[in-house]
Amino acid sequence: MSPQALFVAAVALCLLNGLISPALPVMMALWPVWLPEMVRPTTEIVFYGASLLVSTATLLLSALPAATAERLGLPLDRAMWLWPASAAALLLLGLR
Repeated sequence: MSPQALFVAAVALCLLNGLISPALPVMMALWPVWLPEMVRPTTEIVFYGASLLVSTATLLLSALPAATAERLGLPLDRAMWLWPASAAALLLLGLR
């Protein structure tokens, strides 16, 4: 698989995690912190924004093992396999 396809797989897993993560209700409760005042806080907007924040955090956290492995000398093709694998691990943690 190409690194681009592995990145798309990692992003898809992160988006799915943003919808089912246990951190989603916490982020929805903290909407006054991250939602601008000019946006009206409807349920749909708060859910969408919280889901995007959790998805982005998952994407960044799941990239750490791949970046560390690449920095330690693993080739890009092998290091990129760690990104979707760690995103899947975070997704499985969210399912419990």
